[in-house]
Amino acid sequence: MLRGKVGNRLEIESKDVRPTHIKELKTFLVFINGKFLGKAYYFSGRGYYTPWLEIDYDPWLRNEGLEDEFFSFVYHFLPPGGKFFVTYLKDPETRKMLIQGYNPADTPLGFSLIKAGFTWFKDWYFPEGGNEGIPKLQANKAYNEEDEMRELKELLGEVKREDVRKYIEERIAKGKS
Repeated sequence: MLRGKVGNRLEIESKDVRPTHIKELKTFLVFINGKFLGKAYYFSGRGYYTPWLEIDYDPWLRNEGLEDEFFSFVYHFLPPGGKFFVTYLKDPETRKMLIQGYNPADTPLGFSLIKAGFTWFKDWYFPEGGNEGIPKLQANKAYNEEDEMRELKELLGEVKREDVRKYIEERIAKGKS
């Protein structure tokens, strides 16, 4: 599961790893520097179903300036095409912006996910069926550089915040060089 160090600032641990009724799905608890971050689910993939990770996220990492680094760790953990689901019920600023009609990438949570490398977003504000759980953002890792550039260009036309637009424009410019 998730385990490793990011520089001198983050030590990531998975504890209480358990199997589920789906052989490719595990549940576990994520700790950062010894502090509980949230319960997680990791699906290792099957056939054309790509791997994904979901975390019932508490945004205390953002307040400590560590959120971007943790999400970058997750980005590098996932393979191309991998999906990352992050709940936002404990994140009132993100919830408020989504209710106001902002693109998921415009929210504090979404912007951190962009900075980590993710390029495609969906707000699962009303999860379908019974297994999807609570509202969450989905962030996808592009399959390749061509898809990454296409998704960033599409995203550029959707975001409202100027700082987010500028960041995306800089990433696109770097990708062209």
